[in-house]
Amino acid sequence: MLDAPVSGGEAGAVETALSIMVGGEPADFDAARPILQALGKTIVLCGPHGSGQTVKAANQLIVAVNIQACAEAVVFLEKSGVDLSAALDVLSGGLAGSTVLTRKKDNFLERDFAPGFRIDLHHKDMGIVTDAARNVGAALPVGAVVAQLIASLRAQGDGGLDHSALLRSVERLSGQPVRA
Repeated sequence: MLDAPVSGGEAGAVETALSIMVGGEPADFDAARPILQALGKTIVLCGPHGSGQTVKAANQLIVAVNIQACAEAVVFLEKSGVDLSAALDVLSGGLAGSTVLTRKKDNFLERDFAPGFRIDLHHKDMGIVTDAARNVGAALPVGAVVAQLIASLRAQGDGGLDHSALLRSVERLSGQPVRA
């Protein structure tokens, strides 16, 4: 038996470029590898059974915090009068660049929050990572704040939107009109 959650979203699935984090026994992993290779490019045995789920939780933590940082940068740049598209282009080319920034750039620019990975699902995942961290005694101060911001979006009726809609919470907190 293996646990083998994936990362890469809809685009990664369509492109068969998912990252697959696997937990289980090496022999089971070796037997399943051909099937997993049909789905993804980065396929790693991360440890015993349950390790895949733990790595997936860490992935969701990183993605949520990264989206939140991007959303804050977008509002900061806009309120500063910077050409947002140009700024995001240059940021993508430097150390601030990330898959999140690359894949969510158009969502931020166009305020297109059509569901890819919904806030509701990220809320569930942040509950998983928060509980798992508590169980092992790991402090996640930034993760806890982002989990609350995600919960706030759900409470405001935005749970069905793409998780890039974290931008909406930053707009609200900044006194900026929330654009649809």
